[in-house]
Amino acid sequence: VLVHRVDSLSTDIVDAVSEALLKPLLKRMKDKSEKCRELSIRILKSLVENTSDLSPMLAYIFPTLVARLGCEDLDGVAHLPEVMRPDPEQKPTELARPVEESEEVRLELGHFVAALIRRCNPSQIYSYIDEAAGLLRAQTMDPFHEVKALACETMIGFCYNHTEMLLHFSEPMGRSLTSCLTHNHAKIRITALRALTAILWCGVWKHNHEIVQMLMAWQDPNKAPIKAFYEPVTNINYMSTLSFDRHPAVRRFWFETLAYWLLRVPDKVDHEPYIFPYLLAGLCDENEEIALEVFWLMEKCGELYETEKEEDLRKTKQYGFDYGWTYSGRGFIPFPLQAIWGGIRGISHVRRVAATGPDMMGQGSFTDHVVRDRLASGAYAGSEDLGELVPLPVRDYAWPELQDLPVYRTLPRPRLGSRCWVRTHTRRYIKATFNDVVDFRDCTALNAGRLLCMSLAYTEEGVTEWLQPMMAALIKYYAGRAWAAGDQQVARTYDCVCKLTGAFLDPDSYWAQLRDAVSAESMLDLDQRIASVRILSLCIEGSVGVLQSVEPPDPTLGMGRLAKVIPDLISVAHSSDLLLSPSSESREVMWKL
Repeated sequence: VLVHRVDSLSTDIVDAVSEALLKPLLKRMKDKSEKCRELSIRILKSLVENTSDLSPMLAYIFPTLVARLGCEDLDGVAHLPEVMRPDPEQKPTELARPVEESEEVRLELGHFVAALIRRCNPSQIYSYIDEAAGLLRAQTMDPFHEVKALACETMIGFCYNHTEMLLHFSEPMGRSLTSCLTHNHAKIRITALRALTAILWCGVWKHNHEIVQMLMAWQDPNKAPIKAFYEPVTNINYMSTLSFDRHPAVRRFWFETLAYWLLRVPDKVDHEPYIFPYLLAGLCDENEEIALEVFWLMEKCGELYETEKEEDLRKTKQYGFDYGWTYSGRGFIPFPLQAIWGGIRGISHVRRVAATGPDMMGQGSFTDHVVRDRLASGAYAGSEDLGELVPLPVRDYAWPELQDLPVYRTLPRPRLGSRCWVRTHTRRYIKATFNDVVDFRDCTALNAGRLLCMSLAYTEEGVTEWLQPMMAALIKYYAGRAWAAGDQQVARTYDCVCKLTGAFLDPDSYWAQLRDAVSAESMLDLDQRIASVRILSLCIEGSVGVLQSVEPPDPTLGMGRLAKVIPDLISVAHSSDLLLSPSSESREVMWKL
């Protein structure tokens, strides 16, 4: 009657029944019979949803739920003084032995907690905020996957409805989701990402940086836990785990979530250096459609950057400044999606032109005045210009702000805002990337090469700042075990990096770095010289590729920017001992050059 026919009962009857049966039903939650415990929870849930005044019941319900879910002290540090408490656990954490052993009963408890939190008003939640947050944390750490999913959904509504009062609970609630982020079920991982986003709205400008640092396994180099002196200590980079998740739907939603954080979370400026490289790595996702979507997500972030930094970019737009490698906007390089030179098969490319600047003397006609980032076809970006529109899968959990994101198979040059945005953050991680380039493990070298390739594709000529350490890392790669391993995918990625370097940089710059390797007076080892010549030939190939792409064709360009380098290159190569070297590999790379 109280569960299936409660709608037919008057409010006075429900109130009277609640007052009379509340305490006996709470006691039955500890009954030895599983059926009794389950039915008592169902009746309590029905009473909570239909009673007129919930306040008198809360003082009994919350303590009982806390005891049944074992969330009095989830971290196990309440008995310690604050100065003696160790750092929270970074690894995925689950309850080893829940107080309630039955999974079905724990699921009913989850529905009961969800109904209770939905029914409480802000003042009632404020009085029991510690207990409510503890209940949800305990349920997200439950071993049963259905309880986890229900707890994540409840936490989403809880965070959005009580954002202001959860400031200091955001970091513990974020840590409680770690076991959901690494769960075997893709549905749980996706729901956990939605819950994590809701939590980020609670810790704005205060605790969000702690959550992000926990997700990427950041650790203060001057601080080590005591147990690290006695046993191995490892951390898990959840961001990396999600970026290479085995399920395409999870990877797609993860990259969309990163873009959503960068577009919508108010304190995104604090997290951009941490979040940005993982979104950039999505351009090399093994799934072609996901990589395409990430490109257009980057374009959306670049559009926001142009809006926020409008004053800084105003002169660049008005005066039509562009880098020298474009030959005044006439040169073009296809975007290297998935770190493949020239782009992947089935993806076409379209040119964008730079603004020509103000026409002070009025010499040009109106049609000659072009706007930056306009498509070279003559019309602004649209479906008729960018080719086939890639439909995104329809999902009820997708972010509403990104559901209408246009994704095309035709890729233009990244817009000005995207390039400036990437250039701003590249300097924060690029030197660390050079260390992984020479890693003997193929997977590490491949991922470092892909990140370096995507950074070059956006940074363009700005990478000159790190040319010397980048050339040193590339020489170590081509002269080391990573190249000798013969992995074609890794080799193709680093060939693309070298070609992009030649396409974007002034030939004088990379020739100055590699000239000594060709010279007969070089003091380098033979394998380093061979690696340098191989890099030089790939760089020149990139420079020639840009020169050949100039439209309309201009015979007056001749060798373009290579004109200053080719005579000296021929002179040095003519006197080089590599052509007569006994090594067949050295003769091969010289002839390739």
